Amino acid sequence: MKKIIYNNLLKKYGKGTIIIHWISFLLILLLIPTGYIMSDLELGPTKLNLLKLHFGIGILVFILTLVRVFFYFHYKRPSKLETGNLLHNRLVFWIENSFYYLLIFLCVSGIATIILGNFGQAIQLSDSSYLPENVDIPSLSAHRVLAIILIILLIGHVGGVIIHYLKNKENTLKRILP
Repeated sequence: MKKIIYNNLLKKYGKGTIIIHWISFLLILLLIPTGYIMSDLELGPTKLNLLKLHFGIGILVFILTLVRVFFYFHYKRPSKLETGNLLHNRLVFWIENSFYYLLIFLCVSGIATIILGNFGQAIQLSDSSYLPENVDIPSLSAHRVLAIILIILLIGHVGGVIIHYLKNKENTLKRILP
């Protein structure tokens, strides 16, 4: 019979990390549908407005991610969760840390797309007539692939919290709730 590991859930992340975690989560939940809806729209004011919203939220997520990386290296964190399985422990570690890299790469590819795709003038002037007709650049392709990977990681992250709760009867959310 497998031994159940009980983690110390009284040690929490710092308030700054907690706030950034949840704000980033909510903003990412807005970015995903705006990106997919925007990609299917014809050129026009609606597409421009979604682009401006998506870009603005993306920049905010980028800034929050950089601040969270700073917190990661400068403030004490609770110990890693133990699951009783070495492979599972490594998967948890990989998923949690991949978010930092992925969000930074996603934001950089989004900024590169704005620059290389010549969207800046349309955003700056709020004039959809400046939107480019056809955008076929590597940074946009990378942005789309990274967004799909982010969705998969989010599902894995939420699924892991649920599985941990069901298997070990531990509410790991206590560590990241205000």
